[in-house]
Amino acid sequence: MMDYEKSLQSTGTLQRVVKLNTLSSNNPGLVDGIMYGIVIGKVELRIFEGSDRHQRSVLNFTFRDSIKDFINVAYWLPPKDLMIISSKFTIGDVVALHYPTVKPKLDDKANNYTPWTPLSFELSLNEKSYMEKVEGPKAKQYELLASVPCRAGHDYYTLTQVVTHGEQLIKKTNGINVLAGVQQIGTLKTIRTRRQRETDYDNEEKQLLEILLFDGETSGVWLTFWDSEQIKFAQRWIPEEHIIFCISVRVRYDEYKKVYGLTATRNSLFTVNPDTNESVQLYESMRSIPIDDLLNVAVDGGFNTLQAVIVTIKELKQYIFNGDSNDTFIVQCFLSHFDLDGPLNQVITKKCIFCNRSIRDNNGIIKCTEAECRMKLLEQTSDDNLTTKDGFNLNVHLTDHTGTITNVKLGDDIARKMLKCSVDEFILMSDEEKTKLKWTYLLEKIRFGIQIKNSANYTKPVIRIACLFSREYLPSSINDE
Repeated sequence: MMDYEKSLQSTGTLQRVVKLNTLSSNNPGLVDGIMYGIVIGKVELRIFEGSDRHQRSVLNFTFRDSIKDFINVAYWLPPKDLMIISSKFTIGDVVALHYPTVKPKLDDKANNYTPWTPLSFELSLNEKSYMEKVEGPKAKQYELLASVPCRAGHDYYTLTQVVTHGEQLIKKTNGINVLAGVQQIGTLKTIRTRRQRETDYDNEEKQLLEILLFDGETSGVWLTFWDSEQIKFAQRWIPEEHIIFCISVRVRYDEYKKVYGLTATRNSLFTVNPDTNESVQLYESMRSIPIDDLLNVAVDGGFNTLQAVIVTIKELKQYIFNGDSNDTFIVQCFLSHFDLDGPLNQVITKKCIFCNRSIRDNNGIIKCTEAECRMKLLEQTSDDNLTTKDGFNLNVHLTDHTGTITNVKLGDDIARKMLKCSVDEFILMSDEEKTKLKWTYLLEKIRFGIQIKNSANYTKPVIRIACLFSREYLPSSINDE
């Protein structure tokens, strides 16, 4: 039996509350009542010219009123009126729909541009309908639905599968589901589109937002948003706190970054911190691993992954030769020279305890020559008067299918993270143990973040490893859907 309550309209008349599970595509037409639910998806309105040469517009959003039931809604109004209505609600808001119309679902081609829903019909709103945002106690029961995913908790691909099997997954035109954590939210960019996109905004200036995703095994996968409503929603996500269940996102190959990533489309939905066992396990896994181990082992202020250019060794050498302004790169390669078991003075260096710079032996005296460090040394009150510490400092060679680059600096921070040992522990290792440790990494494929630094003290740019990405193990296969 239907509930009854007072309408929020000025008439003060009683309206019955209608639930989605009471409606059917076999009984299309006007719903005589009010429907409450939460907006779980929304895309920016589209404006086009109607058959009568008057502009029309439609606003599409996805509405949910129970764990099982959610549906697509199309609101049709003149552009000026619809823009006002659209500005009053966003994804995650609870709304009331007055007098919607039930319509059978459109054909499969049309459904490619709206999210999948479990019901055989959709709702339409027009000039005779009314919609409003709901707050307070009435909204609380529907806000709980925000954490209920729109697919089974185990129905997703991992980021490792996206990275390693992107060529297969890119063929899934309906998109894939992904469960991942938010690593970093990029800066909102404005660009001019140059090719056809599903958002129908060719040759227009558009905004895009890139979100860096990670999980317990893989990091460095970008999720790109082109839709302004989805962008506003994604900008509210909190790095390292929010797990996102991404529904129907497209796998794409980024020609600029030369890596597979994800793109949100008009039929994508996103659940923040979904109430599933898989989400809880992922969150606990990520919280147990230091964030530096997952992505950025930062030096000198950090490595900005979103601004880095993904290159081959040949392209990296060309960038250096050309003296281009970009100084951060990502390269997937292997270590072809990693002399851990060589002379100790080629692996470990003395560093100033104050400025952390490497110190050269000056006629048997090993002290920092910086005036500020010498002053700090004079101010020391302890008896030991320590001025130096030991740190890793190696020159390595990086190789891929396009070539080799030599004399790449592998500094103390990255080396300790990579070798998983301190300098003191390394010094105590036998030659056999050092050789075994070397072959753990030699000729193994690894993704590095590279920084190029120009200095007046050097005739050539200094090339060094500034970021160590987590190892990505290849799954044996991906089952076709």
